Amino acid sequence: MTGWDEEALAVLRAAASAGDGRAGLEVLRGRSLVPVLQHAGDVLVAALAQGAPGAGPHASACLAELDGRGLPGDAELAAELAAALYDPRPRPDLADVPVDPGALAAALEDAPAGGGAHVLDLLRGDVLEAGELDGEPAFDAGDAAYDPGRWLVVPPRPTTGAGFPGEADGTFAREERRRGRARRWLAEHGGRPVPRTL
Repeated sequence: MTGWDEEALAVLRAAASAGDGRAGLEVLRGRSLVPVLQHAGDVLVAALAQGAPGAGPHASACLAELDGRGLPGDAELAAELAAALYDPRPRPDLADVPVDPGALAAALEDAPAGGGAHVLDLLRGDVLEAGELDGEPAFDAGDAAYDPGRWLVVPPRPTTGAGFPGEADGTFAREERRRGRARRWLAEHGGRPVPRTL
């Protein structure tokens, strides 16, 4: 079995971000899904939707691993994979948000340079510093100009350094945990990350 290196992970990241199931499936072939379940699940949902040959067995294996691992974000991604596989389990009623979970994870963990918070544009998927949006509607839910269907405040949260079972490479493990936490946070606010469409 071929291992994961930075080049292969970069291809997987790009495929997940673009919703390119075929490219993602190709880089997954012959590699363990365990270190990259959060990215793998995203590309496999896309691969199933695109009818990529061989996607079903990989998706079933990914679903089983997510169900068994149970880290933040795994249940949410498992629900998406199960729906793509026509598994009858319940799927939460969440709105599609065209955001990269990696960008959302960075916003959740890092305060903007000037303090404050980031905001997520729920329509475009952009993660921006609130201070960058001069002239945009207010982000205070008490303000009459606030549009909860367009903006979501992303306050930075402290991270924990907990270990990641079954994965020795710290870089991959951190990225996996961050992506899962971002997916869970978005689900708690009524959304699911989907690739941007051009």
